[in-house]
Amino acid sequence: MAVTKDYYRVLNVKSSATIAEIKRAYRQLAMLYHPDKNPGDAIAAAIFTDAAEAYKVLGDTDARKRYNYERYLTAEEEYKRPAETIETLIQRIGKINADLKNTDPFRFNKNALLYALQQLIPDDMQLLPNTNKSLLKQFLRQVSFAAGYLSTHQTKQLIELMQPLYTDHEWLQHELNMLLRQQHKQERWEKYKIVLAVVLAAVLCLIIFLVAAR
Repeated sequence: MAVTKDYYRVLNVKSSATIAEIKRAYRQLAMLYHPDKNPGDAIAAAIFTDAAEAYKVLGDTDARKRYNYERYLTAEEEYKRPAETIETLIQRIGKINADLKNTDPFRFNKNALLYALQQLIPDDMQLLPNTNKSLLKQFLRQVSFAAGYLSTHQTKQLIELMQPLYTDHEWLQHELNMLLRQQHKQERWEKYKIVLAVVLAAVLCLIIFLVAAR
């Protein structure tokens, strides 16, 4: 049976992780992304499902041995992560963006989205530029679209993660930096519009009071 998921990466642990470390990693993800805490959030639900699947395998000694045997081709490649094709990555980011379009922007978990995007970026970034250029650009544009739903702090983390790609894709750096500026303006407006609303309400109350006092 071919291995299609890197369960160690799903749980964000090393392949040498102990059962206790695996259990702790699963519990942390479950606490953050359980569907009960993220109602209607398909991205968070997908992370929780993958984490539960990964824990079911890696948390069982025999199942983990079988998984490792299927995952690694030779002893020399024991700690080498199986590469995903660019086509698979496009399918996964496409699913994320489809979920985003059907999600209430005020109720979804932005940390779940960032985690999902981080899961898409290979450990060895040098592998991406060597793939099909057209498909890679399609993938990166979809990642940039998804980043539009993040906060400025999260977008900064994504920008830093994707830095190795900027040499061959200057447009990506420009696009993400433009997005970051837009998000900063939006968050600044969201912050100060509350203050503005309070000030306007106070002024309105004062006007009503002065008119009534005449």
